[in-house]
Amino acid sequence: MKLFFLRMISLIVSVSCLILFAGGVAPHEEYDVTDPETCVMNLTVFSDVHVEGNNYPRYKAFATSMRDAMQNKSGSDAFLFLGDNTMNGQHIENMMFHGTLARLLKNQKIITIPGNHDFGNGEGDFDKIQQRWYDYTQAYFGRKLTKPYFCEVINGFYFIVLANEIQNPDSMFMSDEQYEWFERMLDKAAQSGLPTFVLGHYHPRMAVPINPDSQYSLVQILADYNREHDVFFLCGHLHMSPCESSFHAWSGFPEAYLPCLTLQDENGENFDQTGFGELVEIYPDRVVFRMRNFFTGEWAQLGGAPMEATWYLKNPIPAA
Repeated sequence: MKLFFLRMISLIVSVSCLILFAGGVAPHEEYDVTDPETCVMNLTVFSDVHVEGNNYPRYKAFATSMRDAMQNKSGSDAFLFLGDNTMNGQHIENMMFHGTLARLLKNQKIITIPGNHDFGNGEGDFDKIQQRWYDYTQAYFGRKLTKPYFCEVINGFYFIVLANEIQNPDSMFMSDEQYEWFERMLDKAAQSGLPTFVLGHYHPRMAVPINPDSQYSLVQILADYNREHDVFFLCGHLHMSPCESSFHAWSGFPEAYLPCLTLQDENGENFDQTGFGELVEIYPDRVVFRMRNFFTGEWAQLGGAPMEATWYLKNPIPAA
């Protein structure tokens, strides 16, 4: 009954917000993946939505971007949201975020992961706010969790979610238990023979073991795994505007840094850095990351060229 109530109230709130603040039609023309004929899987990825109860420009950018995301002619096999979905983890913010996804991304596969703002951003009752996130996750996605980290398998591909376990907005504190679980998930993912996607709100160098005597290093685990297998790490948190550092493999594995979807200026208004997310296109021999402004409906440019990165797979995907 509690979960049903959350879902119904959220839908009412989101419909009201869409009518009042975001209009009702798709704003942009259709677009597509680079090569629809050979694309094995297609992902749409966002981070740092920061839905805020009294911030209408931010909500409009969010809703408009979700409508543009649904203009992809090939569709998306999954929509990924890499944390800080809300500003403070409040009920009204969760209702606006989850209700809008249910309304605009109907019947889509959705993975949302928690960020520091979803858990109170260093303030409030951490356990209570965390449980609130669990409740909305279960009410909308049927994903019953008791820990903030989890694994989802979509079309045979492993999506491994890592998360902060204590109230600290500046780093991702991981228990030895989470590290051990992560290594087990990587072992399972390796057996699939497919590329593995690791999702976190924080970038891997911000991972800190809770146990001061722990020997675990997230960066080392990922680099070791990537020597023989294909792993991609996606994160947000830094609000990094699209730049040369958005895609790289400096630590021995490919990384993609998502911008803040609803970045605003000092007056609280949307500006030209608002609306960026990514398409991740998986082909038999490569994975392509493409940066798009979903708010304006334009592909991102860097130095006059499309902003994208291609990584060729060490283990090509067998034909179906």
